[in-house]
Amino acid sequence: MNRSHYVLQLLSLMTSIVLLLSTVVPVHAAGSEASVDTDPYDPLQSELAPDTPMNIYVSPSGSDALNNGTLDRPYRTLGKARSVVRDTYGQRSEGGVTVWLREGKYALPAPLELQESDSGSASSPVIYRSYPGEQAVITTAKVIPPSAWQSLNPEAAARVHPDVYAGDLRELDLTALDIRNTEGFPGGTTFIQEWGIPDLIVNGVRQPISQWPNPNQGIGGGRTGWATMNGSADVQSFYYGSGGQPKDAVTTNDLDADGTARSSRWASSLAQGHDLYLRGFWRTDFDPVMNKVDRIDVDRNTIRLLDIPEGGMGSKWSQAAPGVQEPGAPGPSVMNNTYIYETFDSSPAGVNDSVYGDSNTVNEDVYTEQPESPTVTDQVYRVGTGKEEWQAVNLLDEIDVPGEWTLDFHDRKLYYYPAGNIAEQDIIIADRSGPIIKMNNAAYIQLVGLIIEGGMNNGIELKHSDHITMAGNTVRNVGGGGILDYYGHHNIIRSNDIYETGSFGISVGQAGDRMQLIPSHTQIINNHIHDIGNLIHLEGMIITESIGITITHNLLHHMPKHGIRYASSNDLLFEYNRVHHVSLIDGDAGAFYTARDWSSYGNVLRYNHIDDSPRANGFYADDGDSGDTYYNNVISDVSKAFIFGGGHYNQAYGNLIINAASIQIDDRGIQRDYTPDSEQAQPLLDKNPFAEPWKSYGTVLAATYGYNTRNLWQDVLDPDWNPQYPNGSRFFDNILVETGSITTPKKGVVMIAHNTRIKDIRLTDLQGFSKAASTVQPHTRNTVVLSVFPDINTTYAQIGLFKDQFRPAPS
Repeated sequence: MNRSHYVLQLLSLMTSIVLLLSTVVPVHAAGSEASVDTDPYDPLQSELAPDTPMNIYVSPSGSDALNNGTLDRPYRTLGKARSVVRDTYGQRSEGGVTVWLREGKYALPAPLELQESDSGSASSPVIYRSYPGEQAVITTAKVIPPSAWQSLNPEAAARVHPDVYAGDLRELDLTALDIRNTEGFPGGTTFIQEWGIPDLIVNGVRQPISQWPNPNQGIGGGRTGWATMNGSADVQSFYYGSGGQPKDAVTTNDLDADGTARSSRWASSLAQGHDLYLRGFWRTDFDPVMNKVDRIDVDRNTIRLLDIPEGGMGSKWSQAAPGVQEPGAPGPSVMNNTYIYETFDSSPAGVNDSVYGDSNTVNEDVYTEQPESPTVTDQVYRVGTGKEEWQAVNLLDEIDVPGEWTLDFHDRKLYYYPAGNIAEQDIIIADRSGPIIKMNNAAYIQLVGLIIEGGMNNGIELKHSDHITMAGNTVRNVGGGGILDYYGHHNIIRSNDIYETGSFGISVGQAGDRMQLIPSHTQIINNHIHDIGNLIHLEGMIITESIGITITHNLLHHMPKHGIRYASSNDLLFEYNRVHHVSLIDGDAGAFYTARDWSSYGNVLRYNHIDDSPRANGFYADDGDSGDTYYNNVISDVSKAFIFGGGHYNQAYGNLIINAASIQIDDRGIQRDYTPDSEQAQPLLDKNPFAEPWKSYGTVLAATYGYNTRNLWQDVLDPDWNPQYPNGSRFFDNILVETGSITTPKKGVVMIAHNTRIKDIRLTDLQGFSKAASTVQPHTRNTVVLSVFPDINTTYAQIGLFKDQFRPAPS
């Protein structure tokens, strides 16, 4: 019997004993079996009633006043259908009611609000769904008639890009159309997330807001869509041409390199009262900040922001500007590190020695991030690396590609460069600030097969609602996120397609009761989330302050930042998810990312595939986050496959890692002072861990996941245990194929053992596991891989989307 199987059997026996003695148990355990059915969630089919005794029909061509809501005489509006359903509340017959939406667009004057009086029951659900074979589109956007578009006024025409014929652009008087959110960004002159302006959607496709450089335009050899600073000029100004002293010594004037006098054109528009906003990575390579420009000095080649960026101008990795004193260095270390190192006596039977290398190549580099800058004053900034990226957003002067548009706050007009004949286009503008569908204190409602688009905020928003099913819907072209669910439980988010959102895909928060350890039993299953975060760089999926959620068989790709961010949560199960092409814009990101909580134990991440994200890390437990278990995952083509950033009892085993730069387990908690009264410890202290139910929960966690402690919470909160060290972290029985070194901490009780290296993937049968897009189902007979991941062939075949009644064919 191989080592990992023996460990799992021992843990299973320990868990069984503890569970007999305790009523507080994790929702799942690390050694439970993988599902092998084509549709592993078949019991959920019963949640969707195929036939109901009461049926109401709605059609854009119907009538609320003249019709009775039958198939032949449908109502016209969802508001009328909701009123009819509401009238049956408390006296509805068994089996429920279905509101059938016929083909067409349902333009709502305000969000469709569903509350307790609109709810169903377990035996009598309320269902809103598209009629079979038809597509119903629900929107709060305003339809724009072709006659509303006019030629540009002379002042606007004079500002048009020199390479574009002004006669090809059109303007829209937003005041005349009662488009209201036109005074500026709600975030003001500096913000990260408060976007909040109307959106333009043409023929069902969100149009790109103008920017320079264009998304596919390379400037100065950097990333497409971004220019770079040429060094800081002062605490809130930077050079775009010569004059700066960046670390890379490059001071080329890329802003004016195309001969269109861009800096002078922008300065002229500013002088006329038109706003100019820049989005920039002024100090860090994550969370770009939108800043309003104060002025442009074309003689000095500088741009001055109206506000000082947090931390001052210039990358925190560059030197302080002259006259600024660097913060002091941390004190000396006080304890030697303790590791358990084990190696195979020889290569496994039948394995060529030239393929397998040392099983535990370890690089003992300490984690060394620059200290935080002192409090911002007018003297605090850094010279800059020359790599700080920025772009200009939402200005008429840079509309140079068909489809681009801008909202001019000064003129209260929208300027648009249409692709094709504007008179033949279906154009809507999203201007409603609320969600399109909103539920509060609702229960037993189902949304099935709907298209939801054209809102300035979230598509679907749930609060304090339970037993809600959202299945087979498409949420797209919204300024906020796709689906938001807060303070809910027993909700099902299944087989939805979510794309072209301004921020996140799916966000679930406060699900279940962490304080009392009551799981939410919410399930997020078989969703396809892609091309999100177009306005605000958020994640495809966000889980916060929740307990007992299953996240499985989802496909997420093309994200600006993390793929999935889960924080301050317990007993989450992530399995069979495929994540690729993440961190396309932001740096310091993870396909799966969590941070800063010593109470967030019991999360299991297994049977997932992370791929094709060279800027991203795979599994990233940042800034002291603790208590996660990662096993039997496939991670390929990423930066660091794992980062354990100073937390406790994070463990990874039985994973297949292909072409990763490195693995990092660090002791940043020494430098950052992760003590029992730190930010990381406070969430655990808030749970009162020495009283029930958390007292027993700690005992069960230690037994279930094999922690080397009898008093988990007592140890973690004991200064003598040195919680600033990554104690209890383990990295063992992993396969590292063409992967870099393991960076380890200097301090702490850490186990790194039995990790096998394969130097050349070409000498194996593992190539198919490195690419999610492969059309051939990979299969391995590699005995070393099978010894730590015995079900890899059957498990890998199940990763990602599956066919069900809402998704006829996986994408």
